[in-house]
Amino acid sequence: MRWATLAIRPAGGDEEATEVGKSESRRRIPVPGPVLQGLLAFLIYLGVFIWAFGQAVIQHLNVPVVGQNYVDPNFYIWAWRWWPYAVTHWTNPLYSYQIMAPQGVNLAWATTSPSAALFMWPVTAAWGSIVSFNVTLLLAPPASAWAAFVATRRLTGKFWAALPAGVIYGFNVYTLDHEISGQPNLTVNLLLPLMVYLAVAWWQDSLGRIGYVIWMMIAFALEFYTFLEAFAQLSLLMAVGFLIGFAVAGREYWRKVARLAVLTTIAYVGGLVLAGPYLRYALANYPTTLVRGEDHFSMDLSGLILPRVDRVWGPSWLHGAAGHDIAANSYLGLPLMIILIWLAIVSWSNRLVRLLVIIFVVIIALAAGPNLIVGGSHLFALPWGGLWTLPFFRSAEPVRLILFGYLVFSIILALWLARVTKTWLSRAVKWGLAALGLAVIFADLPTFASVVVPPAPHYQPAIKDLPQQNELPSFFSQGLYKDYISPGETVAILSHRGNAGMMFQAATDFYFRLPGGFINASLSRPDALPVPIASMSHITKIRVAQFEAYVHHDNIGAIVVEHAWSEDWMYVWREIGIKGVNVGGVTIYQLNNVRENG
Repeated sequence: MRWATLAIRPAGGDEEATEVGKSESRRRIPVPGPVLQGLLAFLIYLGVFIWAFGQAVIQHLNVPVVGQNYVDPNFYIWAWRWWPYAVTHWTNPLYSYQIMAPQGVNLAWATTSPSAALFMWPVTAAWGSIVSFNVTLLLAPPASAWAAFVATRRLTGKFWAALPAGVIYGFNVYTLDHEISGQPNLTVNLLLPLMVYLAVAWWQDSLGRIGYVIWMMIAFALEFYTFLEAFAQLSLLMAVGFLIGFAVAGREYWRKVARLAVLTTIAYVGGLVLAGPYLRYALANYPTTLVRGEDHFSMDLSGLILPRVDRVWGPSWLHGAAGHDIAANSYLGLPLMIILIWLAIVSWSNRLVRLLVIIFVVIIALAAGPNLIVGGSHLFALPWGGLWTLPFFRSAEPVRLILFGYLVFSIILALWLARVTKTWLSRAVKWGLAALGLAVIFADLPTFASVVVPPAPHYQPAIKDLPQQNELPSFFSQGLYKDYISPGETVAILSHRGNAGMMFQAATDFYFRLPGGFINASLSRPDALPVPIASMSHITKIRVAQFEAYVHHDNIGAIVVEHAWSEDWMYVWREIGIKGVNVGGVTIYQLNNVRENG
């Protein structure tokens, strides 16, 4: 029996054991080949995702509807346009003078996800980066689910066992939380299960050494260019995984595990070579301010079995317990945890089961971060907590390792469903537990409908009868800005829409420059504004003088206020003698006199 084809033993003993991938009964319904099965699975995932979660987005593809009160969505709308712009204009894509002008800003440690941005380039070129960004959000979870399906289908040989496994990886609360937050760097996750597919194909002698190294090398490089933090975490878990693999393989498979480790290392080094230009630039410009030390960046262990507080049905004590959960984006639920424990008990003699269970436990331990947190309470410091003070890892969020946990668990679920069972009752229990597990997962998931309608403003709107709206002001959408702004002029955008300036800049194809912008919570202000402009929210003579000196020194040409997302202080410029013009849903204040006299 091969190690990775896996013999799953039924509870009754070894005589019923059989390799996963063989028929569970002699009567087998004919099914399409693997390629058609993969296509069918993707269409199922895509249809379910759009119907259950994405209707609010697909109905408004050309409108920035996702989380306009957050800064991240409009940063990625900008990034999806920035990479094609930088490539076609032969400018350094890792440094932009278009934002935080005139000095510009280093983008090496901003998660611009060049692999995804360039993949979506054709859509961006045809319909703009807003459409491209929305399409990315709609495709990312189904594509990740499909990739997990492909890997588990390759391992088990069973369509119906692999289909729910894809759901666990693609449609979990971690992914959906980041979807509605507009963070595709955290939701474009199909590469990780595709790496599993390559490893399984090599182990089963269906992929040669050269093919494995080449494809794995490309996958490593693409993952690096998608999200550097995930690549670093992958590096850590890959090393840990091979150590555990050696421990559970036994002498019979040591040599094969060693060959796989060597080939993977070669591919890893090759991936680093392909990522070399970016990596060298990033290391040469490593910021010391990248630190993630807060509790909500670590996993609360109770979050594995407690849903979000607004999704709890039951006794008041359960509702209270869920309310104390710090990070509610690692949910698996009790039915799936029962499957994990059950499979570990009945199939512990199987090497692959032991490998997966141990790796899952290690991932959970690492995702807990430097301290063990349960129900919002610190219990004690973890022995490996020092890991999160090291370079690279000190800027990472431990809880994000749960993505790897979902991948491992998707494989575990596929193996559970592919087990041979002796009676109809045991089959019913097997599938019933899996169905219940998926049901509680889906019950905990948010949808885009929760973020497409802007929430009640936390400020006093300047125009009381004008609600917040997602649509771009016609000043930008209809090109009116060209009558008031010169190409390349530096223009400040005032709006409570998150990171509005970068989104407007991308929509105008970088027609103007911004003196501010948001790229990262550690590297920029959350209001995306320069301090001399933001400080004018409470006007004083000193601040006015600082503002005028700033406008003169940095050559600021105009200030644009978006009416639908404005409050009173944003119009303070008229109090210092700067006249504004109302046009296309904005007020524009020309700063020529201030700039010349400052």
